[in-house]
Amino acid sequence: MNLAAPILEIVGLHKSYEGNTVLRGIDLRVRTGQLICVIGPSGSGKSTMLRCCNRLEEPSAGQIVVDGVDIMHARTDLNAVRQQIGMVFQQFNLYPHLSVLGNVMLALKKVQKHSHAEAEARARRALEQVGMLEKAAAYPGQLSGGQQQRVGIARGIALQPKVMLFDEPTSALDPELVGSVLQVMRQLREAGMTMLVVTHEMAFARAAADRVVFMDGGVIVEEGPPEQIFGDPQQARTKAFVARYAAQH
Repeated sequence: MNLAAPILEIVGLHKSYEGNTVLRGIDLRVRTGQLICVIGPSGSGKSTMLRCCNRLEEPSAGQIVVDGVDIMHARTDLNAVRQQIGMVFQQFNLYPHLSVLGNVMLALKKVQKHSHAEAEARARRALEQVGMLEKAAAYPGQLSGGQQQRVGIARGIALQPKVMLFDEPTSALDPELVGSVLQVMRQLREAGMTMLVVTHEMAFARAAADRVVFMDGGVIVEEGPPEQIFGDPQQARTKAFVARYAAQH
């Protein structure tokens, strides 16, 4: 058990849109090397919470600390912090006019100011990690959805962030392509990458997560090891959600 300070700490996080409250006081701690899966029904605030972690969504109240830096503080360099937090979205968001290699190199050159040679070396290493190096010269339109998402993951890890956020990374994929993306995520975890993953892939959460967080109605209802959340949930809402999932599979 790592007793060091968490790499990502969310304290009292609230978010409202025009009077509609989406998050109602979220507290969550993620330690280095952990894979945390966040599950729950649609509309429970999971993606909003994730997007608050790098201020793609502006929290209404609360504190978010990344590696000791309060990202809500007025003097915090948000661009510098965002380089520590990789993000993989439901949609792949690749530039269609750039090759696979060009997509992964872009932020390395533009944001981190690496030389072309260094950016290319890092991009190739990241593509190799996700099994996409042989497609380096291809364009996004020539790839399957699963391949595009693996390039999206490579783009995130190439920046060598301290934490990777995944927002339903398989939800836009055909079922037969989901496995290849989840396999890459398992490999990243084995390599020590810290990951916070919003997912509806319950089998993945059960098999791969260190901890599972169940959200509903803008709050964390229950969190614990996968065997507890799926095998012996303590809260009625968790029980109902897990039972519904079990009935569908």
